[in-house]
Amino acid sequence: MRIAHFLAQIGHESSFRATEENGRYTAVRMRQVFGCKGGQAQYDRALDECRLGADGQPARLRPKLWSAPDFYAGNAEHLLAYVYADRLGNGSEATGDGFRYRGRGLIQLTGKDNYAAFTAAHNARDANDPRDFVLEPDLLLSDLNYAIESAFHYWDARKVNALADADDLEAVTRAVNGGVNGLVDRGARLANIKKALGI
Repeated sequence: MRIAHFLAQIGHESSFRATEENGRYTAVRMRQVFGCKGGQAQYDRALDECRLGADGQPARLRPKLWSAPDFYAGNAEHLLAYVYADRLGNGSEATGDGFRYRGRGLIQLTGKDNYAAFTAAHNARDANDPRDFVLEPDLLLSDLNYAIESAFHYWDARKVNALADADDLEAVTRAVNGGVNGLVDRGARLANIKKALGI
């Protein structure tokens, strides 16, 4: 069951390639993915707006996606610096950390804290290959071994095996993605992998 869930998540996150987060979204898509409190389910595509919050106002998480769409749409560096700012160990939007520590590798390791944690785990496991993934985040792109190792590290650090053992796709997805983005695709991949493995 663990292998099935791991492969389904990796398949969705990166199609089994050492890749990086694209970040080039249309104005509508960036608002859908990153704009609303509560995630994509709170976005009303017909209105291009977040659903109303308890205060009767649209529950916008990142209002600049509406007020400055031309600055962010189609520009990965600007968009990711904004949407990942001041979280996951990243500095403010102005530091560019959100873009610098964008998703990379098989599981799309994201955020300065996650790169630092992976650095510590890697160096503890392999003293003969000291690395600093905070200083060299692109190693997760250029070396498949690091891309794979980072995925295993992230999975283990988040204790995802217990969720996979319970066959809880939504919980596994939340542990990997931070939300439920792509849940339908992840579920379809999981079903196909289970079938192939005879689970």
